Amino acid sequence: MILANGVLSGELEVGRAVQAAGAFTAVLGAVGVIVDNFESLSRFVAGIGRLQALSQLVLPDAGAGIAASPVAAEPRIETRQGAQLVLQALTLHPPQSERVLIKELSLALAPGDALLITGESGCGKSSLLRAIAGLWHTGSGVIQRPALDQFFFLPQQPYLQAGSLRSQLLYPSARAQLDDVQLLEILEQVHLPRLAERVGGLDAVHDWEKLLSVGEQQRLAFARVLVHQPKIVILDEATSALDAGNEACLYARLRAGGATLISIAHRAEVLRHHTHVLRLKGEGAWELQAAQRSPADGAQSGQRGGDAGELMVMHG
Repeated sequence: MILANGVLSGELEVGRAVQAAGAFTAVLGAVGVIVDNFESLSRFVAGIGRLQALSQLVLPDAGAGIAASPVAAEPRIETRQGAQLVLQALTLHPPQSERVLIKELSLALAPGDALLITGESGCGKSSLLRAIAGLWHTGSGVIQRPALDQFFFLPQQPYLQAGSLRSQLLYPSARAQLDDVQLLEILEQVHLPRLAERVGGLDAVHDWEKLLSVGEQQRLAFARVLVHQPKIVILDEATSALDAGNEACLYARLRAGGATLISIAHRAEVLRHHTHVLRLKGEGAWELQAAQRSPADGAQSGQRGGDAGELMVMHG
């Protein structure tokens, strides 16, 4: 339409008009790629974010300390298999670094206990989880824990793979070990009683990230824990999108099942669902206390060079 007047008046050749139209179509197509694929690009960015979060958990922090001179053999953390989680004089530092993240931490968590780990960014919270999971070995001390197949990790943004509702509940397993009635009961326990009916049954396939709200996704992740019944559950802001009632119910169900919980959270409300609080203060210092007590009521503090024997918290 813009070029038609010039063509009709003879000021613009038809060939030039055709070239201009072709150029416009090419530019429009190039710009349209972004618009047409905006949803796919958004999902790609979200996937990159999850991979980055995984790499931060698995890999040591780059530049976390001043590199030390290479030595023949660095001290390593000793890992033993046991029925419950026990840390004995655990010291953590980054590989090839003199910086101490945690100094001689000792604690024991019985089935049903819940530990909340707090502290400033970079104080060693993720490093401690890596060590417990067997991904970090630089340091000293002993970690006694159940086998890794008895661990379950709940992130803030659960992973929902392509597949049926049943496959979401059974993830990461591929085989069904529970019948439909049991799976529906578990959905009810995590306050998703009508989800199966709403989506068309346990075998219905949807784009779950689109269909479910973040709160529903987090409750579905808790359902996975109830399906697999692991001994250790690590929660990283896993209830950030839940209201207080749902949060309290889900924490209570996990503890009632005998799981030991280890949480990282920044909301003060989460404290009430834990039996112990570990505050990492930086430079190796830490403080461990019962969650229901004030700091003045029997707080146990660990400083570099402290007596690790006095810091052991045992539960019957």
